[in-house]
Amino acid sequence: MLTPPKRHVIIFDVETYYDKEYSLRKMPTPNYILDQRFELQIVAVKVDDGPHTIVDGPDFGAWLSQFDPNVTTTVSFNSLFDNSILAWRYGFVPSTMIDVMGMVRALLGHEMQHGVSLKAVADHLGLPSKGHALASVMGMRRDEIIGRDLMPEFQDYALRDNEICGGAFLKLYPQFPWSERRLMDMVLRCCVEPRFLCDVPMLKGHLIDVQDAKATLLREANNIDPKIIMSTPKFKAELERLGVDVEMKLSPTTGLETPCFAKTDEFMETLQEHSDPTIAAMAAARLGLKSTLEETRVMKLISIAELPWPSGPQMPIPLRYGGAHTHRLSGEWKMNMQNMPTVRGSKGKSKLRQSLIVRDNERVVTCDLSQIEARIAAWICGCTTLVDEFRNNLDPYSKLATAIFGYPVNRKLKDAAGNLVFPIEGFIGKTGILGLGYGAGKDKFDTMITQSARKDGLDISKIYTRALGDKAVAAYRMRYWEIRRGWGWLDGHIESAWLTPYGSAQFGPVVISYGNVLLPSGLSLRYADPRMVMVEREYPDGSKQWRTEFRYRYGKTWHSLYGAKLLENIVQALARIVVMNAALRIRDRGKHTAHPKDYFFNLQAHDELVFVVHKDEVDSLKKVVLEEMRRPPSWGKDIPLDAELGEGANYGEAK
Repeated sequence: MLTPPKRHVIIFDVETYYDKEYSLRKMPTPNYILDQRFELQIVAVKVDDGPHTIVDGPDFGAWLSQFDPNVTTTVSFNSLFDNSILAWRYGFVPSTMIDVMGMVRALLGHEMQHGVSLKAVADHLGLPSKGHALASVMGMRRDEIIGRDLMPEFQDYALRDNEICGGAFLKLYPQFPWSERRLMDMVLRCCVEPRFLCDVPMLKGHLIDVQDAKATLLREANNIDPKIIMSTPKFKAELERLGVDVEMKLSPTTGLETPCFAKTDEFMETLQEHSDPTIAAMAAARLGLKSTLEETRVMKLISIAELPWPSGPQMPIPLRYGGAHTHRLSGEWKMNMQNMPTVRGSKGKSKLRQSLIVRDNERVVTCDLSQIEARIAAWICGCTTLVDEFRNNLDPYSKLATAIFGYPVNRKLKDAAGNLVFPIEGFIGKTGILGLGYGAGKDKFDTMITQSARKDGLDISKIYTRALGDKAVAAYRMRYWEIRRGWGWLDGHIESAWLTPYGSAQFGPVVISYGNVLLPSGLSLRYADPRMVMVEREYPDGSKQWRTEFRYRYGKTWHSLYGAKLLENIVQALARIVVMNAALRIRDRGKHTAHPKDYFFNLQAHDELVFVVHKDEVDSLKKVVLEEMRRPPSWGKDIPLDAELGEGANYGEAK
């Protein structure tokens, strides 16, 4: 009988050469790792129950080769970086990767007022303090470090880092659900084992389009200095010099007044129609240049794709595990691959999405959960009307539009010429279903409608008025009154179970307790320092009133909490569980197929999974993916889930 190979757990920390210009602060991470200046100087390692030791950089490849990656688990503090080095420099991809920084975000992010650096984690968990030797060897090659007799101090520094990482891992691992460990590994693989290639010629063409569009805008703005256009204070001063009264708004981030210069601000829309052509061109240039931060983004992707990848111009997809309070993923390495919108110069298509291509024998398959948040919100609040509309495919968008307008609306109905009969009514109904479940009032919904219409290029002025928007809010709250009742329930739970360390309250599949919402995944939504405060509010009519608010801290930022907002947190966290548990089941069902790795998602955005698939596996994978994405969770078997598939030669086409 064959003895199974021994499994190993390696806790490791790499130390690499860097200087003032060649550093992760100055260049994209893949460019740093694959640059010819790269030097692995030392690696601190701990294998299984052994001691923390140092492996010299030149010896690391030989040391690593003694381990079979198929039975090896790696643990590091910043696994996205560390495991990319192992994969891209040494061809070593372990069977499981664990990221301690991701565990910290998921379990302690609410408490970490000074970020999630290794030093902050050491201080928070009472682990040995982090050293400072790294700064003393900046700009030094390994030989110089040895020559200056700094290597012992440098090694002590690396060993201490690895001990902190190992200590944090041992403290947090028992609290970290098994399903999340598996999920974390899949998230890391999107980057460490990239499946996407990149259409560099297309991106270079798009870059020219974007730069030409920018140059045109500048010419239309009388060749005004780009620094004036791009600087908010300078742009404001220049407009005021030309006699423009700049509108201001309160920043949701700082609470301070800031100019209304966002693309969705009505002030900027009216400014583009100013009677002075110079002012109009300046506004257009401002919006164009701001959107062409796309320019730097495209240049970054091109530089990454043109690195010396072993099998052509690959494109890693770095995602941050636990990037949001609700445990959703977010972008990483200043490459937000979850958000690749259409911009000026792309001619109606997202060229960034289209640039993510695959090999000739592969296809891109996408699957998106349909209206998942609206469905879960209706289900958890017991809103049978909306749940039944989703379950029976009755088109809630049209149903709400009918209630708003007072006449039958079928948003999909077309006339003899093929034009939609109710495009605006359908748009308003859709915006209501997707946007009013979390307590949006009349002012917010009006802003939501106008901004969404501008984004979609839809002229709603023939039908939409503020009074109609107010009517839409009232119609939603009357038709789906149980959702409003759910806000009230949660208001009560905030004031009792959430605010005080006594007792708990069940709300659907979650349990609310002191500063905590326990999720069915085993993770929690955590809120530091929950408290009730009295605040003075000033209303549009100038009146002031003292009112009670509930607040909490997440990291170093204070937030307000109320029933509808707590519903949003819970629903988004549950939606994340639905899509990620589906991803794990899809992965498991692919284990014994001809192409098991095709069943690992290669990109995840919001409620969508994206796969790179061999052509002969496409039909099988699509069947599995659709089944699992539509499978209700064990804690919500009567949630009417639905999902849509897409397929194409690139990500943009599959969308």
